[in-house]
Amino acid sequence: MKGRVRATINECFSRSDHQTFLYDEVAKRLDARLEILRLEPKVILVSGFGAHGLKKRFPSKPQLIGFDFSESRLTTRRPRVGFGFPWTAKQLSVCGDLAALPFASASVDMVYSNLDLPFFFECDELTLALKEVCRILKPGGLFIFSSLGPDTLKELRRPDAKRGFRLCEHLDMHDLGDQLMEASFADPVVEMEELTLTYGDAMSMIRDVRAHGSAAPEAHSKAGLLGTGVIRSLAEQSSGVEGGRATLTCELVFGHAWRAPTRTSPKGKKVIDIKVSKT
Repeated sequence: MKGRVRATINECFSRSDHQTFLYDEVAKRLDARLEILRLEPKVILVSGFGAHGLKKRFPSKPQLIGFDFSESRLTTRRPRVGFGFPWTAKQLSVCGDLAALPFASASVDMVYSNLDLPFFFECDELTLALKEVCRILKPGGLFIFSSLGPDTLKELRRPDAKRGFRLCEHLDMHDLGDQLMEASFADPVVEMEELTLTYGDAMSMIRDVRAHGSAAPEAHSKAGLLGTGVIRSLAEQSSGVEGGRATLTCELVFGHAWRAPTRTSPKGKKVIDIKVSKT
């Protein structure tokens, strides 16, 4: 499954007409949520895609590690190579798997994930990915993220929807909060916003749906095989703007959580909680 999802995203972002608006808009809204959080990270893992503003947000100029499981998405916006001025933020790029992070435990101050989690939920590896994020965070480190909720593309999820273009399910924000707690994060905060997207035609809409991971992998394999009936049906289901343009709703989920600081006894020894289940 994961191989097909990766191949899908690689194909989408290797095209010259790949869509970036949703990723950029969500990244801008995710950046705004950092304003209420006080931290000065030295190392930030930036997972996913989108035009973030992390370089300007932190005066300490932390090291940024761009991370993505899609080669095409990672190279679409390769960071500019400067002359190594001391006042510029350093950035590396790593292609890898969020569910098997190639970083040492407690080595990162902040993990910033933009629309990356839906892919791992579709691959049934979200729990593993969250545990890996928690593992690499330093005690007191921050995980801040955006995701998609179940009302995303609700216009295309009606009972009378045309067969031939299956959509992925997205995790409810309350369930996501529970998953964060199970992964040993502390003080999770999760909230939701709705964003309405308007497209000039059905094919632009379909390309965007594929790019942000809401179309099932088999729908991507039919990229050139969608019949006019399916396209017409999708256009009719999403039609809601004068002039025949297509409109879709995206339920955006934003949240953050912390890796709990290491607890110590009055003598400075590490405290380990042991939970005993009753049988």
